[in-house]
Amino acid sequence: MMKYRRAQSQISPKPRPYRMVKRHAATEKNRERILAAARSLLLAEDFSEFSMEAVARKAGVIRPTIYYQFKSKAGLLEELYNYIARRGNIQELASVFRYGNDPLQHLHEFIRFFVNFWHSDRDLIRRLHGLGAIDSEIGQGLRLRNERRKNGVRVIVDRFENSYGQLTPLQKPLAIDTLHMLTSFETFDALAVPGRSLEDIMGIIQKVAYPVIRYIPKFISH
Repeated sequence: MMKYRRAQSQISPKPRPYRMVKRHAATEKNRERILAAARSLLLAEDFSEFSMEAVARKAGVIRPTIYYQFKSKAGLLEELYNYIARRGNIQELASVFRYGNDPLQHLHEFIRFFVNFWHSDRDLIRRLHGLGAIDSEIGQGLRLRNERRKNGVRVIVDRFENSYGQLTPLQKPLAIDTLHMLTSFETFDALAVPGRSLEDIMGIIQKVAYPVIRYIPKFISH
C-alpha cells in the first residue's frame, strides 16, 4: 500500500506553487476584463441589451466563466459596485470617524466623502441604481449598502448628541433619516447640475443638515 501511494504521488504530483500563482493571475485578469466589459456595456447609450452573454462576448470569455466567478447577473453587478467602491477609496470612510473629536467635523467629512464618492463614477452608479429599482435582487444589494451608510449617520448623530445636546425622541429618527437622504446618491445627482462645484454641493448639504440636528452656526457665510 505504501509503495502504491508513493507511485501515485509521483504520477499525480500536486500543482507547483508557481503554477498556482500563474493560474490565480489568469483568473484575476479574466475578472478584471469581465468587470471592465460590464462597465462599458452599462455605460452604452442603449444599455437595455446588457446581458451575461453580451458581457462574455465583450470580455472575450465564455459565459460559464462569468457564472463561475460571479454566480449570477446580480452577483456580477454587486462586484461591479465593489469595483467602483475600491476605485472611490471606500476604505478611507472609516477615517472619517477618527477625524478629530468634533462630531460636527465628522458630519462635514462624511458629507465630503460621499459627494466625492458619488462623483467618482456618477454615470455608472446612476445606471446601477436604475437597475436596482426594477430588479429586486440587485435592489437588495443596494439597500444593504444604504443601510451601512445609515449606520454611519447614526454614529454621527449619537456623537453629536453627546457633544451638543440631546434631540427629542421625535427629532432623532427624523435627523437620521434626513441626513441619510442628504448623503444619498439621488440627492447628489439632483444637486450636481452644470456650473455647480463639488464644494458648492457640500455647502448646500451642510446648510440643510444643520437645522435637522438643531445646530446653529455662529457664522453663516452668504
